[in-house]
Amino acid sequence: MRFFFLALSIFFCMTGFLLPSGVFSEELLGEVIKFKHKTKLTTDILRVNVVVNDIGSEDPRPVALWLSDDPIFEPGDRFLVEEVISDYERAPGMIGMPVRTKLKFSRAEELEGKFAIITIGTVREIFEKEGTGVAIVRKIGQPDCISDLFLREDEPNDDFGQEDNLGSLKRDYCVLLAGTMFSDASSGPLRDIDRYRVRVKESLRVQAFLNHGEQSDFDLSVAMVDTEEILAVCESIALPEDCVFEVEVIDEPVNIELIVIAASGVGPYSLTLKGTALLEEESQLQTFQQGK
Repeated sequence: MRFFFLALSIFFCMTGFLLPSGVFSEELLGEVIKFKHKTKLTTDILRVNVVVNDIGSEDPRPVALWLSDDPIFEPGDRFLVEEVISDYERAPGMIGMPVRTKLKFSRAEELEGKFAIITIGTVREIFEKEGTGVAIVRKIGQPDCISDLFLREDEPNDDFGQEDNLGSLKRDYCVLLAGTMFSDASSGPLRDIDRYRVRVKESLRVQAFLNHGEQSDFDLSVAMVDTEEILAVCESIALPEDCVFEVEVIDEPVNIELIVIAASGVGPYSLTLKGTALLEEESQLQTFQQGK
């Protein structure tokens, strides 16, 4: 019996259960704040970080990861791994607060194109409540990406030194960031500025796509952290706003900062990055031109 609402499932799959950062609705069982799929020579790896809403009892409550061929949780889907949490094991001051838990699965099989389903509660509870215990449905992997990371913005990240750390970006690595602008340029010093930092270990050409509501005007600025050199500014009137920039690594890894600002409007946005190889002859030409 396909009890879960198909339209809702597809929406969750496309948006990654997007919520304004720092806001956790009591109506939701949980949300995924990090979802990473990585392909290695001998195995595929899934890492999922979930924030679970108030448990509400001392009874153990499982948070489980399942593998499905479609975005609908139903009997026959494959159980992968689970973590069990309960208020009984928590400090008194933490009872009733959201809980963060991590799920990891590693196995020698291809996961790309399948669906990861995270459930909160027992399978019996979920079946009896017709799917209301499903926290998120998310498609695994992207074509041509050996590492695919989804990350939800973590506020506050509006000042230098507060950047959300994305880790390393390499060739054929893909990143999807989900964030929310709470104020725009008209708010003066209170305007929301979202900052992200990524480490680049090899020379790359990076494609960036910024998507947001049609009634908003958000822009993306990319700069070197150490030299403050501006690498790119994405401020197109078309959606998604897109730009390509190059990062040359010569002796040691470099850090770059991505800054999302709102010229006007508020609301959710997504920022997609993909790193591809910077051709050797292009890198040599850049070095020659810099030395002239």
